[in-house]
Amino acid sequence: MTKWDDLIENEELKKISKYKKSGYEKRYIEKNQISEYIEKGWEIVKENKNTASMQKKKRIGDAFEDEIWTLFYNMGFKIMNKSRNFEISYSDSNPNLTKQIDVIAIDDEVVILVECKESEKMNSSTTWKKELESINGYKSKLFNELKKRFPNKKYIYIFATKNYIIGQVDRERMDDFKIVNFEYDTVLYFSQLSAHLGSSARFQLLASLFPNTKINGLDNKIPAIQGKMGGLTYYSFSIEPEKLLKIAYVLHRNNTNRDNMPTYQRIIKKDRLKSVREYISSGGYFPNSLIISIDTRGKGVKFDSSSLQVEGAISKIGVLHLPKVYKSAYIIDGQHRLYGYSDSKFASSNTIPVFAFIDLDKKSQVKMFMDINENQKAVSKGLRNTLNIDMLWDSSKYLERNNALMLDIGQKLGEDKKSPLYDRIVTGENTNTKYRCITLEYIKEAFSKSDFFNEYKANNDLKKQGTFARRTNEETEYLILPFLKNYFTLISTECEEEWNKGNEGFLAINNTIYALIKILNDITNIQLKKDNQIIVNDSKVFFESIRPMVKKMCLTINDLSEKEKMDIKNAKGGAAKNFSWRILQIALRSKEPEFTNDDLELYIKEYCNDYRTIIMNVFDEVKFSFIDRVRITFEQYGDWYNDLITSDLRKELYLAIAEKSFNEGIEQNNISFWEVVTLKTMEKIIVYRKNWSDYLQVVFENKNGKKYTKTKVLSDIKMLTTIEN
Repeated sequence: MTKWDDLIENEELKKISKYKKSGYEKRYIEKNQISEYIEKGWEIVKENKNTASMQKKKRIGDAFEDEIWTLFYNMGFKIMNKSRNFEISYSDSNPNLTKQIDVIAIDDEVVILVECKESEKMNSSTTWKKELESINGYKSKLFNELKKRFPNKKYIYIFATKNYIIGQVDRERMDDFKIVNFEYDTVLYFSQLSAHLGSSARFQLLASLFPNTKINGLDNKIPAIQGKMGGLTYYSFSIEPEKLLKIAYVLHRNNTNRDNMPTYQRIIKKDRLKSVREYISSGGYFPNSLIISIDTRGKGVKFDSSSLQVEGAISKIGVLHLPKVYKSAYIIDGQHRLYGYSDSKFASSNTIPVFAFIDLDKKSQVKMFMDINENQKAVSKGLRNTLNIDMLWDSSKYLERNNALMLDIGQKLGEDKKSPLYDRIVTGENTNTKYRCITLEYIKEAFSKSDFFNEYKANNDLKKQGTFARRTNEETEYLILPFLKNYFTLISTECEEEWNKGNEGFLAINNTIYALIKILNDITNIQLKKDNQIIVNDSKVFFESIRPMVKKMCLTINDLSEKEKMDIKNAKGGAAKNFSWRILQIALRSKEPEFTNDDLELYIKEYCNDYRTIIMNVFDEVKFSFIDRVRITFEQYGDWYNDLITSDLRKELYLAIAEKSFNEGIEQNNISFWEVVTLKTMEKIIVYRKNWSDYLQVVFENKNGKKYTKTKVLSDIKMLTTIEN
C-alpha cells in the first residue's frame, strides 16, 4: 500500500526541515546510556542531570538524501515525504508491491520523484544499467498511482548522483527512459540559486526539467507594439512578473547548463536581489525594459494586429501570443529586476516593461549581453574569457579562432570530471577556492607561448605550423585534449602529495601550471626532432614516447629544494611565469641530458654560469685604480698618515694591518697602509678638512679631461660600495 500518511505539508513540513538541514542525527537519551552511545560513534552535545543530548554525523547516503530533500523544500515545494520510509504501490492487482522513494516533492504543477546514489570517493567504474532498467519498468506505474491523488500534474523521475561519473552509455539510457540525471554540479547550482532566490528558484528548475512543456492555465495574450530595428523584428510590451517568471529561463554560466551552450549570465547576487526586493516592496519601480529572446523553436509568434493603427507608422499595435511553455523566454538583461518580484505581493498587480526579440541564436544573445554590460557593471575577466569561446570560435579572423580554441581547451580541462584539473580551473564566474585557483588566462597564455597551435598573420596567412594543429578547431582539440589530460594525470599521480595541497603548495597553482605546459612544449619539440617529424599524428602513441621524460620531470618536481619550491610559489609580477618555467627547465636539464634545446643552453650560458670571479676581478681593478689616485697624491706629501687623516682612521688602519697579519701570516712591517684601505676609508679621507680642495680635486677627471665634483666622487664611492656588498 502507498504510505500516503508519510506525505506532509505546512507546519509539519517546516518542523521536519530543521532535522533534514542538519548534517547530524540527534537523540535525547538517559544519562546511563551515554557510554553505550559513545562506543557507537555518538558525541555529547549537552549533558543534563538525568539526560543527555547526543549527535552523530549522518551516514553518507542519508546525508545526500537529506541534502536533496532540503533543496526542494527551499524551493517552496508544498508537499514532501517526512521519512525515508515513503513507499508507492506500483501494482493494481497487488497493492503490497511497493517501491521506496528517497524524496518526493509536489507543488501546484508538478510531482518529482528522486532516487539518490552517493559514493564516498569519486567513482567512474560503476554502471547503472540494472537500476535504470528497473526504474523504467515501474516509473509509469508509480506515476499512475500518484495521479489518483494528484491529478492534472506533470511527473518526472530524477536520478541524483554524488561522486559518480556517469558514462556515456548510461547517459543515453537515461535519455531513452526519460529519467533526469542530477549530477552533483546540478545539485550545487540549484542549492546556490535557491539560497539567492528562495522559492523563486523553482521556476528555473521547472524550466530545466520541463523545457517546451505546456503550462496549464497560463494567460499568454499581451498587448504589444511590433517594431523593427537593426534588421530584427522586436516586440515591446508590459507584463505581470508572475507570468514572465513561469516561462523565463536564465542561461547562467555554470556546469549545469553546459548542454545549453553558449551560456552567458552571471549568477544572481543575493545582496543585489535583496536590495531590489526591498525597493519594490517600498513602492519603487524600474522604468527600463527587460531584454529577452522568445524561443519559438523556429515557429514564430502569433501577433494579432489591431484594427486601429497609425497611418504611415512602421510600428504596429496589437496582441502578442507568448508561448505557453516552460523555458521559452531567455532573459538577456534584467534577471535581478524580474526575480526581485518573486514572492512579492506586486508580482501579479504590477507590470514590468519588456523588449523582446524572437528566436535570437545563442551567439547573438551573448553579443547583446556583452554590449549591454560593456558600460554597466563590468563583466569579469573570467566570464569574458569564457564568453569569448562562443563569440570567437567561428570568427573570420584565424587569430581569434585560435584564442577561442585555447580558452575552450582550458575550460574543458577544468570542467571534465575525468580531467585531473577538474574543478581546479576558475571558469565563468566561479569563485576561487583552495583547489580552484588556476585561471584560464594563465593556461591560455601558456598555450599562446607554445608551439602546439598554428600561428597566423593578421591577414590569415599561416606564419608557423603548430605541432598539434589541424584543419579545424574541433580536429585540433580532439587531438590535443586527451594528450594534455594524460600529461596532467601522470603529474597528479606521480606528485600526488604536492598536487593535493592546492594553493597551499607550489604545484597546482598558476605559475607552475604555466611552467608545466611550457615544459610539455619543450619535451614535445625534442621528441619530434628526434623522430624527424614536424607534427604529432597520433597523440596517444606520441605520449607513450615521451612518458619516460615526463616521469623524469615528475621526479625532478619531487626533488626540488624547499627554496626552489618557495621561489616558484612566491614569484610575483609579469616575469613570475617564465621564472617558474626556467627553474623547472634547469632542474630537469640537470637530471636528463636529452632535455635540451638551443634556447635553454643559451639561457644557461648567459644567466646560470658563475661569473662572480670574473666580475670581482674587474671590480677590484676599478676600486684599486680609484684608491691609487689618492695614494700617489698623498705619498708625494710626506707624513700624510699623521697630517691628512683623523686619529680614529689611523687606529682603524693599524687594526686592519694587525688582522691581515694574523690571518695571512705576514709580518706587520711588510704590510702597507694602502693594502688595507677600503672604499669607506676613501670616503673619510676625502671629507677630512681641505683634502679635496688642496690635494684631490685635481686628480679626479673623466676621459675628456672634465673634473669631477666632490659630490660626484662621494656618490661614486657609495655606488661602488653597494656593488662590492
